[in-house]
Amino acid sequence: MSALKICPTCSTQYPANERFCPRDGTALRTQGSGTDLVGAILAERYHVLKKLGEGGMGQVYLAEHVKMGRRSAVKVMHPAMVNDADAIGRFNREAANASRINHPNVAGIYDFGETRDGLVYLAMEFIEGETLTDLLKASGALPPQRAAEIARQTAEALNVAHDMGIVHRDLKPDNIMITKDHDGNDCVKVVDFGIAKAAGSEAQNVTRTGMVVGTPEYMSPEQLSGDRLDGRSDLYSLGLVAFNMLTGKLPFPSDTTQSSMIARLTERPKPLAFMKDDVSWPPELQTVMDKALERDVSLRYQKAREFGRALVEAARHVATRPSAAEGTRQMEPVQVSPPQVVATPRHSAAPSAGGSRTPMLVGGMAVLVAMAAGAYFMTRPDAGATSGTNAAGPTVAAAGAPVAAAPAPSATAPAERPPPAATSASDSAALSEELKRALTLASSESSARRALTEADRLASRVSLAEDRVMVEMVRAQAYGTLGQDSRSCQALRDGVAVSKGTDYETQLSEMLARCR
Repeated sequence: MSALKICPTCSTQYPANERFCPRDGTALRTQGSGTDLVGAILAERYHVLKKLGEGGMGQVYLAEHVKMGRRSAVKVMHPAMVNDADAIGRFNREAANASRINHPNVAGIYDFGETRDGLVYLAMEFIEGETLTDLLKASGALPPQRAAEIARQTAEALNVAHDMGIVHRDLKPDNIMITKDHDGNDCVKVVDFGIAKAAGSEAQNVTRTGMVVGTPEYMSPEQLSGDRLDGRSDLYSLGLVAFNMLTGKLPFPSDTTQSSMIARLTERPKPLAFMKDDVSWPPELQTVMDKALERDVSLRYQKAREFGRALVEAARHVATRPSAAEGTRQMEPVQVSPPQVVATPRHSAAPSAGGSRTPMLVGGMAVLVAMAAGAYFMTRPDAGATSGTNAAGPTVAAAGAPVAAAPAPSATAPAERPPPAATSASDSAALSEELKRALTLASSESSARRALTEADRLASRVSLAEDRVMVEMVRAQAYGTLGQDSRSCQALRDGVAVSKGTDYETQLSEMLARCR
């Protein structure tokens, strides 16, 4: 049975199919709906039809304008976040940035505001299609001509944004929607300018904690290094997306996000033929991809439009279409398998077999983060270790690349501190695994809130100072992922407070200095 609706003005109840109160014209509300807005009238003009999805910042609904009949995708911020200035700022940025861009390949923004009930919403163009991520999962590598045309349309969208001084900063398959035009051809819509930034605008400093924002798999080298960005950073990300469409893989094969990030800063991308050898790739196409994926921004295409058009022209030289006989693996963003690092005793002067224990600071904050998470688990006291032994510790897996950095240990490690006697080896190993899982959850917007819940639960179980530091790092990372910079900074301050006397005190203090 459908829930009754009630008028918030006169408290009269009406059947579920009514939208407005006949007496006073007030939009009716569904009784007992809690946070579910389905059936409700939002902001006096959007009739919410169904829920489309949910992310770290709120829910997305399909709604219809009560007078115009136009359907929209409406983002509604979580009520718990409406008092958070950072979260509101991110919503404002998406509205301000995307609403300025009028282009057929950019999802339009229709409306933005706050209801009388305090709900913050953003109404945008509803796109009946699928994300490029879903398309690649279903189809594997795309025919080169189709991949090139999708990339060209995406490049046109970026080009108009760049001409207005707007850098997307998080271009990835999840943010590229594929729909069909009247002739049944692919039509691209670029979405989610929530972390976009007007180039040169200090007022839109969305990374004032010093953290790099974006999806690690598709970040440019300069974005990983924390350098100043312009449109050529988006062009590099589009190059990675294009490579993925052509081969079904990314050009820096690795088991972990950390090693892939470092490879982007130190190595050349693999050729198309290396990643997919069942296609006769013409040298013209390889040349275009090489130029798009240059580490040096001055050697890349300087305009996204140039890259898109060059790619379409080069794709015409491909003689055969990719075969799906063996299937193609789609590289998932954010879902990261942890790396394997070998733990050596703290008092041992010899490095591990894999190389130096000193973190390799080849890039900016993002690379420091990736290495620091591994360093924590590498040097974490093992409750099962026997005091005084010289044997190497067990092999453990470091966490996935977080957004909020965990500190690296100092080069000269102090003598090993034995764990509390009450902590068993099995309990310590289980806690280590749970901390790693929480760090991975914290790096994705869809699971960051769950990571905060995990941090609260783990906080009551930790006894080592190093573990207490990592609980705060989970919180800092999760808040950073959700765009709540002030809370992220507070978690860093809490981390500094509990890091006194540990190897991490100096590094955490330096990170905290980035909060401004």
